Amino acid sequence: MSLSYVDRTADAATVAGILHREGVVAVTELVDPHLADTVAAGLRPQLDAEGLRSRSIFNGALTYRYGGVLSTAPSAAALVDHDLVIGVANEILLPHASTYRISSLTAIEILPGETAQALHRDDTVYPIDLAGMELVIGVMWSLSDFTSNNGGTRIIPGSHRFLRSWHLPEVSRWEAVTMPKGSALFYLGSMWHGGGANQSDSPRLGLVNSYCLGWLRPEVNQYLTTPPEVAVRYAPRLRALLGYMPHGSGDDLCGGFRGECAAWVDTPPESEWRSERGQIPTAMDAEIQSGAG
Repeated sequence: MSLSYVDRTADAATVAGILHREGVVAVTELVDPHLADTVAAGLRPQLDAEGLRSRSIFNGALTYRYGGVLSTAPSAAALVDHDLVIGVANEILLPHASTYRISSLTAIEILPGETAQALHRDDTVYPIDLAGMELVIGVMWSLSDFTSNNGGTRIIPGSHRFLRSWHLPEVSRWEAVTMPKGSALFYLGSMWHGGGANQSDSPRLGLVNSYCLGWLRPEVNQYLTTPPEVAVRYAPRLRALLGYMPHGSGDDLCGGFRGECAAWVDTPPESEWRSERGQIPTAMDAEIQSGAG
């Protein structure tokens, strides 16, 4: 199975359909390259300042990384909160939750000479594996061209069907993602992938944002990386994605809050996030069960 590519005219249902079937799909030139350049410029100071602090066997010795992107590069909001991203995440995650939230958000720049990253899944932070339930969806944005020799993400289409086990599955049949600047690679959290080796003479820059089911704890604490005084600058939908909105409805809430917070979102900004699916019955049902009705 080879990676499927679609163009920016593809709708959310089409992209989600490929994701369900293959675990990964690339949408080429989803945003204007000028926006990609703007985001890249916004990331540059922090990448240079702290990019190599995350060096490790897994992260690489020649790879710049940093989180907290929305605190330092506000232009990235246009990618994190992109309409197609939200539409696809709705299709994949809402069958299992009332809403979802940002799990991690990381700028990744692979420098020349870097070796390939170990292939992995993004959902292994959660000690659960239920057939048919995706816990996470990831989006890798290309802020420079991705090629087969500059560190283009390595992926194994169809590997979301591998059962999680204590041994490494067969991961030798990977392919490198090649896509121009401004493209987006959508992949399920259960799909095996990893950064590629950069054998070119130029760095490869990407922004990866992942979203998890609303009743899960995110991989990165978004309240510390994007605190209220920063989050309040963004629109309600993005604040909700950062976790400044509870999951659920009525008295059956996860992550509720009573108090004063300018960034807090009381009403889900998307109609699809207002479903009471899977929630405790209504107030009338509660009255009946308590004997008051």
